[in-house]
Amino acid sequence: MFETRACISVACDGEMVWVRDSSRADGHIMRCDTCRSHCSIRRDTIFMNSKLSLMELTRIIFHYFLNRITIRQCHRDLGISCRSIGKVYGKVRRGISEYVIERLQGGPLLGIVPQRGQNVPQEHRYPVVEVDESLFTHLTEEGHREQIWVVGIYDGGTEDVRMFFVENRQANTLLDLIEENVDANAVIYTDGWRAYAGLGNRGYEHRVVIHELGFGAGLDTTNGIESCWSQVKRLSDYYRGIQGRGEFAREQIQDYVNHGVWLRHVGNGNMLEALTEIINYHYNLN
Repeated sequence: MFETRACISVACDGEMVWVRDSSRADGHIMRCDTCRSHCSIRRDTIFMNSKLSLMELTRIIFHYFLNRITIRQCHRDLGISCRSIGKVYGKVRRGISEYVIERLQGGPLLGIVPQRGQNVPQEHRYPVVEVDESLFTHLTEEGHREQIWVVGIYDGGTEDVRMFFVENRQANTLLDLIEENVDANAVIYTDGWRAYAGLGNRGYEHRVVIHELGFGAGLDTTNGIESCWSQVKRLSDYYRGIQGRGEFAREQIQDYVNHGVWLRHVGNGNMLEALTEIINYHYNLN
């Protein structure tokens, strides 16, 4: 964040550099070394337009949000309004969601890498993708709890997962989503939901797992995606209720889901470094 940047004036080819300025709340400004034009150090960052100090923002993001501490608890500890904290939480969650969409979902299709591992015999070393839907809890603007559908797609070869909030689980909705994310040569495992019956017409090899009838033993399972559900629901604030309100409700719901996917992706890695990467990624996009 302390690197030089191109001048904000299109008519100047100078560079913006950090300059100490005690008259500013942040203690610094960015000033062009050629034309002397200047701007806030927050320009084009996720800190832009916030009235909170950088110290307050840092504490909210890297302690409270990172550790998934509730907005109310953060408000009680810092004395900052829930509304202001909620805006910061939402902005960081949006940045994480954009990162997931661009980096984790924007890559190659799922179902290209064959299954691997010591327990996978040679005859099972082909690309496998597991697809399933699950109900999540949505906390509406009026404070009501309602159930919504999320579709999960798990790659048995890479162990990557993608999850999407959908308005319904009708055939066209599910099949179109699968076709957008799964390679045509993958073998797809699903449960017996009738909407998946059309996968063969889309060119996929489709295998149905029905646990009640004893199908789903060994490698012919949907255990991968089912394991992901428990992880992502726990990490996406599912049990407190995913919030999505107003005209951007759908986007906000997807942000919560993507937050859980990202936390699963980071796993036991360095969460602080991972979140810093998100902020730098968001910053470099602008």
